[in-house]
Amino acid sequence: MPTKRGTWRLLKLMYRNPPYVSQSLGHFAGDMAILEEIGELSEEAVEVIRESLETEKTEIDLTFPDLSLIAIDRLPEKDKELLLNSAKELEGDAKLKILRLR
Repeated sequence: MPTKRGTWRLLKLMYRNPPYVSQSLGHFAGDMAILEEIGELSEEAVEVIRESLETEKTEIDLTFPDLSLIAIDRLPEKDKELLLNSAKELEGDAKLKILRLR
């Protein structure tokens, strides 16, 4: 649910180094970070995730080991489904990110 401070978004962070895109953008040093918006998380879900990871950060990075620490059974059904489906699609060095966007 949106609040005055913004909504929580689930993003996927990937690193890519496609030669054509890198050259056309003038980006030659290393990988490019690409953020893909996956969906919106409820305030309740973010609180459960913060409690599980013992963090108060407003920008949360989720790697595979972090996902195993989250109390999935305490998440609202819609958020649980979004998080689990997103985790299934992670590959390589990609990770999930939770940010509050305005």
